[in-house]
Amino acid sequence: MKLEWMGRYRELMGLLSKYVNIFSLFGTKNVASKLGLRLTSQQFQILECIVEHEDENKNMMFMANKIGLKKSTFSKLIKGLVDYGLVERYQQNDNRKDIILKPSEKGRIYYKERSQIFLESAWKEAFAVLDKLSDENLAIIVDFMAKIIDDLDPKNNKAAELIRLL
Repeated sequence: MKLEWMGRYRELMGLLSKYVNIFSLFGTKNVASKLGLRLTSQQFQILECIVEHEDENKNMMFMANKIGLKKSTFSKLIKGLVDYGLVERYQQNDNRKDIILKPSEKGRIYYKERSQIFLESAWKEAFAVLDKLSDENLAIIVDFMAKIIDDLDPKNNKAAELIRLL
């Protein structure tokens, strides 16, 4: 039976679903590095977010929302990063519950090492495909991804409605 509701987007949606399913296999698997550390892909994403925003004093809630993790899951994953010495926690003087995360020097080194490996071994060829797009077309794809993420966000009423329909 042909799935008509997706129309001409069926192949794209199928590939997005496959990507999510394959990527989820890596979410909880520990991957070793030259530094002897074993991080999950979620921990690496958190470290990446912390490195990206280190000069902005963003709190844990901002970081958890940015990468789409529940605060409780995020907190558990942060504990491992702190234990490894990759991330440091700081409290705001005016709000002790507002925890600011910063990469340690070891965290910056680890991130730089691993991100270069990821680029060379996996993403370089995929980015070469995207290099064919104009900035305007790339912006359309980014808008599409932002829209489907927003629609699936549990904090959004639309997500609750979608779950109810299933």
